[in-house]
Formats: sequence, C-alpha cells, structure tokens
Amino acid sequence: MENLNLSQIDIQAGKIIEPFFADIINHCKEDIVSMYVIGSAVTKDFHPKSSDINTLIIVKTIKISFFDFIALMGKRYGKKGVCAPFIMTPDYINRSLEVFPLEFLEMKLIHQLVYGEDILSAINIEKADARLQCERELKGKLQTLCHGYIKTLGDRKTLAELLTGSLSGFFPIFRGILFLYGQEIPTEKVHVLTALEKCCNRNTLVFKRLLEIRHTGASPTLEESKELFRGLYLELDTLAREVDEFEAKLP
Repeated sequence: MENLNLSQIDIQAGKIIEPFFADIINHCKEDIVSMYVIGSAVTKDFHPKSSDINTLIIVKTIKISFFDFIALMGKRYGKKGVCAPFIMTPDYINRSLEVFPLEFLEMKLIHQLVYGEDILSAINIEKADARLQCERELKGKLQTLCHGYIKTLGDRKTLAELLTGSLSGFFPIFRGILFLYGQEIPTEKVHVLTALEKCCNRNTLVFKRLLEIRHTGASPTLEESKELFRGLYLELDTLAREVDEFEAKLP
C-alpha cells in the first residue's frame, strides 16, 4: 500500500477514509495527481456522529470510467459518512478560481494532502473575485432565509432546523471577509467568529448560539428562534453592506 499522510485528520475519520483512498490508488494510480481531505475532518469542528468526510481528488484527465468506479464505492463508503468526492483537473482549477474564489479559498485553507502533488497550496485567489462572491452569497442567503422563514409557517421545530441548517454555509463567507481585510484566517468556526468580531466590529453571539444548539441538539423555543432569526438577518445584512462598500478600498 502507498504511504498516505493522515497526520492532521481526525482519528476516526482517518480509519474510514484510509481504505477509501487505498482502493482508488490500487485501481488507477497512474491517473491521480493528488488526493486531499478537505473541510471539518481536518479541524476540531469534526463530530463523528454528525460531520461528513469531504475529499478532493485531482486527476490528469476526466474519465467517465473513473466516475463509475467512485459511484460503486459510494455504496460502501457513503454509509460511513464519506461524501462523493470533488473530482477536478489542474486545468479546471486554474480556469475556475475567479468563478469560485470562496470555495477554493476554503480548500486552500482547510486541507490535508494525503497523496501526490500539493496543487492547492499554490493557487492564488484575487480579492476582487472574493469580494464579489461574498456580496452575492450574503445577499442570496438573506433571501433564502426570509423565504424559508415564511415557509416554516411558525412551526418551532422547522424554524430551528432552518436556522441551524444554514449555519455551515456562512463560514466560507466569513473566511472570505477576513481574507479581504488581510486578516489571519482560523480554521475552527468559533475562532473565525472571534476574528470577525475584531475585524468588522460585529456582534456574533447569534452565530455562536446557533453553533451551540447544533452541537448540543438543544430545542429552542419558538420565541428564541424568532429572536435568533432577527439577529441573524441584522448581522448578515450589515455584513453585506460592509462588503458592498469594500469595493472602493480595493487597489
């Protein structure tokens, strides 16, 4: 078996993902440029019972036969929390950085190179591209939240699920904002919130409370959920305005 570097990965996640990568190498080693674990499994935010294991596989060329092979593996590893991997070529990454700057910033910041050449560490994200996506994502999520709030029809459980379910999608944006301001970007979510407070002088208590609810499985009352929605809307709207005005500060 090839030596796989799993040193920074959660122990339980590593036990699951190691045979996954080994199967890929045994099947098509000659097609693989690099393999990564990305996302929470590389951080202390990983929770074995609730967190997915996300991976990125960089290949020399796209082959449908490789997709078919991965699809067959999904029947075995999907039950263990391994998501379908992102599969890309180096050329695709180079041509897509301006389109998906926040996604690639996340990968660059939070990854463990398990095998092969480290492509991610060398990519360059432009601030102008990141600013545009931050603004678009914030405004889009505001609309999604408002629409979702109405659709809950005042149901306590559904509203709480809407709020906690939206949480993970905010952190790539927050890291993007820290990137715009040239700040050090933490990997753990609670530290990201602390950095955002200092950078933008924002109150992030609503996000911290939603993290707490999500991790503990608490059941907030309808009134608390409504108050959390109000706070969430206010903070996201304010950040959207801040990012919108940031354009004038770009060189």
